[in-house]
Amino acid sequence: MRVTAVGTSGGVPTSQYGTSCIYLNLFGDRILFDCGEGSQQRLMRYDSSPNVDAVFITHFHADHALGVPGIVQALEMNERQRPLDIYVPKQRTQRAKRLITGAYEWPSYSVNIHGYNSDEPAIQTETYRIQAFKTPYTDYSHGLSVLEENKREFLVEKARSLGIDPGPKYGKLQNGHAVETDEGDIIKPEEILSDPKPGRKIVYTGDTRPSSDLVDAASNASLLIYSAMFGEEHSERALSTGHSTATEAAQVAAKSGSETLWLTHISPRYEDNEQALESEAREEFRGDVVAVRDGDSTEITQN
Repeated sequence: MRVTAVGTSGGVPTSQYGTSCIYLNLFGDRILFDCGEGSQQRLMRYDSSPNVDAVFITHFHADHALGVPGIVQALEMNERQRPLDIYVPKQRTQRAKRLITGAYEWPSYSVNIHGYNSDEPAIQTETYRIQAFKTPYTDYSHGLSVLEENKREFLVEKARSLGIDPGPKYGKLQNGHAVETDEGDIIKPEEILSDPKPGRKIVYTGDTRPSSDLVDAASNASLLIYSAMFGEEHSERALSTGHSTATEAAQVAAKSGSETLWLTHISPRYEDNEQALESEAREEFRGDVVAVRDGDSTEITQN
């Protein structure tokens, strides 16, 4: 599970930094969380690729969605064949279609617009799921959680003690099927699998104010990517615009038990002074804190 910050500027791009875009490689699936203007070019710059499998949009402000038509057109020009899945709040599916057709004709390959809500996973695979949660920003704004499925370790010595030697029966047990020993005993998977271990978790807030629901959504996150646009000197501005300060981001990280905090969606006023936001956040949160900038990347290792 690798995460790359593609665009980290809040509101508008700068000469150095693009607007909101996070690239995730989830077990080979390539997914974008938000897609601000110019994202396709920045993806190429940071050893990622516009040739993604899916794009999620947290809300329809320009600095989070304006890059979608560019990626759709670029994939058309590259003769894309496989479908592209675009996930938006369910009340915004028609707006997503207008965004694409307003800038470019509908492409020859399939673009599937999916409307998500917070009631069920938007994506569910054998290894992970992506779940949206509501945020207090716009009427239809959301954050996104990536949750790796819980894992159970295969206890080799326990299997041997029960009469199961290495071989095809191991695979059957790991896939949830009971097997029979040479002595005729039936061994069930739960007898040779460890207790479930929580999988890794990545939480991306989108633009938001802090809230108890957000703390719950970020509970025990391996990585919390928080839209922390302002420092404390602009806390009133953060409140009036529905955004958060670095201090507030850190308070959510601390309350949620997150391991690492990425501060993103940073106001251009802090360009070349991002360490001020990091310092404020560290006053509230004892885990790792990084005010990420375009191109920063991390591997989320196994728990």
